[in-house]
Amino acid sequence: MGRFDGGISRRRFIKSAALTGAGVAVFGLESCTQNLGVDQPEDGLFHFFGYGTTSAGEWDAEVAVDALSWQPGAQICLDVSLYLSNSIVQKLAPKIIVEQVCLLVTAERAFDADGIHRFPSHERMSSYITPTGLAVEGGIQGAVTRRFGGRYQTPLDEFLTAPLEAPPTASDERRIVFKLLPTVPAEVPPGIYRLRLDFGVVAKGKNYSLAGLAFAQRPAASAMPAESHFYSCPFKVSGRRPDGRFIDASAIKPRLPWVILSGYGSNGYSGVVAEEDKDSFALSPRNIIPDDVILPLYSDDNKTKAVYSLEPRFLTQTIEARNAIPLDHTRGELSVKVIGPDGHTDDLGRFPFTALSGGWPTTSNPAVTAWKPPAYGEYTVNVAGYVEDIWGNRYEGGGSYRFAIAKRMTLATATFQGAAFQVGGKYGRDLGFAPAVPADVFVAADLYPDSDPGKKKTLTFSGRASPSGVFGAAQGAMQLALDSPGEYFAHIKARYIDQDGHLWLCSVRHAGVVYPPDSSIVAHGKKLTIGGKYVDRGETKFEGYVDASGENHLAHLNYPYNNGDVLLIGSEQQGANKIEPVLTYDFKAAPLAYEARWQNIGVTNVSFKTSNNYSPQLFPEFITDRAYFYAGAPRPGFMSRFIVGSDGLKAPYWPVSPNSFGGQINASSNGDLPGTIYRLIGGVALFQKDQAPAYAGYLASSFVMSGKTNNNRVIAPGAEELLGADGTKARLFLVSIRPGMTYETGAAFVPVAQIDPVLPAVVTFKLTYPDGRVFTAQGTGDSGGSFAGKDRWTLDVPGVYLYTIEADWQGNKGHMPGMPPEGGKIFVIERSRLPQSPELSLVIKEQTTFSQSGTLTINGQSTGDEVHYAAVTPGAITSQGVIPVKNGKFSFVFDPAAVARSSAFYEVKNLRTNQPEVKRVIHLTLFSRERAESGQVYHSFVRLIIRGTTVLYTY
Repeated sequence: MGRFDGGISRRRFIKSAALTGAGVAVFGLESCTQNLGVDQPEDGLFHFFGYGTTSAGEWDAEVAVDALSWQPGAQICLDVSLYLSNSIVQKLAPKIIVEQVCLLVTAERAFDADGIHRFPSHERMSSYITPTGLAVEGGIQGAVTRRFGGRYQTPLDEFLTAPLEAPPTASDERRIVFKLLPTVPAEVPPGIYRLRLDFGVVAKGKNYSLAGLAFAQRPAASAMPAESHFYSCPFKVSGRRPDGRFIDASAIKPRLPWVILSGYGSNGYSGVVAEEDKDSFALSPRNIIPDDVILPLYSDDNKTKAVYSLEPRFLTQTIEARNAIPLDHTRGELSVKVIGPDGHTDDLGRFPFTALSGGWPTTSNPAVTAWKPPAYGEYTVNVAGYVEDIWGNRYEGGGSYRFAIAKRMTLATATFQGAAFQVGGKYGRDLGFAPAVPADVFVAADLYPDSDPGKKKTLTFSGRASPSGVFGAAQGAMQLALDSPGEYFAHIKARYIDQDGHLWLCSVRHAGVVYPPDSSIVAHGKKLTIGGKYVDRGETKFEGYVDASGENHLAHLNYPYNNGDVLLIGSEQQGANKIEPVLTYDFKAAPLAYEARWQNIGVTNVSFKTSNNYSPQLFPEFITDRAYFYAGAPRPGFMSRFIVGSDGLKAPYWPVSPNSFGGQINASSNGDLPGTIYRLIGGVALFQKDQAPAYAGYLASSFVMSGKTNNNRVIAPGAEELLGADGTKARLFLVSIRPGMTYETGAAFVPVAQIDPVLPAVVTFKLTYPDGRVFTAQGTGDSGGSFAGKDRWTLDVPGVYLYTIEADWQGNKGHMPGMPPEGGKIFVIERSRLPQSPELSLVIKEQTTFSQSGTLTINGQSTGDEVHYAAVTPGAITSQGVIPVKNGKFSFVFDPAAVARSSAFYEVKNLRTNQPEVKRVIHLTLFSRERAESGQVYHSFVRLIIRGTTVLYTY
């Protein structure tokens, strides 16, 4: 091609063109990861350019092609010149003695015939959606090719080698020329494509990238700079759909999914997807099921209005920088209309994109970059517009976005996100809201038999929670019968306006598989590799760590292979010990041979197949077989992990410490501390061609150990003593009713318990009524690690109830962490009360804060003689007792440092910075026997929610 005189001037020209957009109609983008341009000079060919950086230096390439639009059966003329500096070749030696240079060219479909954006690796988002509306992660991190052991391909897949000739004496670089004449397949799927060009070297028959790493694969972030590939400008490819209809690619209107409010945390997730995109795009924040975004009206102490940007972000651009479409941040426009809670539409205007802000195109207009919500409530924002790439191609985006402005209520329930149910089970457990308020509750639950939306069964119900925030059968709760195998989905919403006019909202989703007891498949985790062998259980004699030089020695432990087993992993505050939430499956009748490749991170046999071996992520219309798994990791108080995945997940694991788990309420910066107990849950859904769908559930456990034990391991349940949240050791622990739970008279009470790890322990639950009556329930834990009493006990008198719970498994005792010797207290108030009856009250603002290193004094008033209290942090009881009342007044001092001494994972400092930091949640319930002037007695309670150092007093 010879368009430049020398390597230095050529590289400067490409960089200058990419940076400024100047020179011979060459357009480009300057960034740390991608640089390219395209033009059509006098030779009549289209030229585009790219370059990259390795630790040994830079390379660049020029490509010429005869057309930017392709037809089925057409032959393409593709000339490629790679300019390779000698420093790169020299840096590879002596480990890699370069013999040849290689080039792989593949064609990735960026947009299908409907203009839907496609991308080869679904990470933290996906364009493949489950019937339950969730993103399925997975795919290929690298070139999509069946060469070199790959599983999928694209319509163009060419590999060439060229000899490494001696460099010219006048230059510090070599020019390697490749000429390709591929033919467009006759049945090429229509769409808008981009060529991917991977460059590498060959030594002793093995291919390497230009950085000396695995060829045509994405390097780890720690390996950068290690750029060895780049993408072309878009090519329009006409062709026929599977139904035979011919598509002229020139008519395709590509659309990028725009996400708004992605920069603002909403209890572990962020970002609102347009209603118009939800059938083909969903986010996967991994910590929790993505939910309704609920953002605060005020930024601090209910005084200063919060400010939000309504400008979109294009999150598919963040998966891999070099795969991102290079956008021109000065070409495009945006219009925004806001429909408020009162139905009024506020037209914020239409503005051009003018600059780059934080990596995203911006209008620089405060009307949309600094929007202040005028009031509490639910909003719809209508966004419309487009952006252009550096070549002038236009991409539409926008739609209707729904979110809410309110204070956040949280929810406690025995149903975990991702939990599998056996056919015959029922979805729907008692709900408890925090703050404890009589919220209006709405629940919609769906069952998808055989995962078929056309067979969907729906149950909806609503009601008002009790004064203590409990929503159960007495308040109108119902249960959805899960009478068919398939998948289920449920959405819980709650709403409350407090005494000061603040709106509180809660939104929680549940989803998972429903499996038959006689399923043809069984769900597994993965085996351990010990001594070169694959074992179900064993001791690794190793723990992840970072050495003094900063080198990582990582430990990745997958969910245990066997259901019910226990994963023990160290917490070392270096991020070196990680749990991988990937499931596999096996057939019961004809077990599969366990494959070595499954041991790789993110790899599983839960995968997709297509009729033509094309990538299912890029070409979903050809999928014949599909499979995905649900995997969750609930720990007391929040979800550490939730993911729906298939083969090829990119880094699905989480480090146990440090980890803030997406900023969820009740998560500290320290992550999982010793004593943390996990339930590892999930299930597999398998859909094979001409076969009935198959489903299987999964349940195991994990206990977090102290660091420097140097023996991460998997054991059988009950095989050894484990560390609990209160610092004690036992072979099993219980989770049951939280002390401080408050009910109304007439409520039906069922004793329940969760047994960790899953063991058939005999559970004994005793409840002593205020009048001295004692009720006892006893039973054996089931295969799901749960116990429930057979009878319902009516809480027929108000007052303080005392319960004890214990478990026995083969002579080993189990208990609730932090349970006082006398037992736990629950409270009952009168259902019917006279107006103006006396109430327990506190002298505290609706919202207040206290020092990270200080204490909180709570003053209150009561007509009674004493005030009972119970304090819990999810997973452990922290304190319980009685406060005397003198002259109608009482005080309670909350001391976070004292709580930390009694609960192993209630933290009062950041373990990395050693600075005071309190983020865990405390539920503090105060209960009293009040007396009216008439002498009539009433019972009253107050529950404070202490979120870190913020105290919420709501009624």
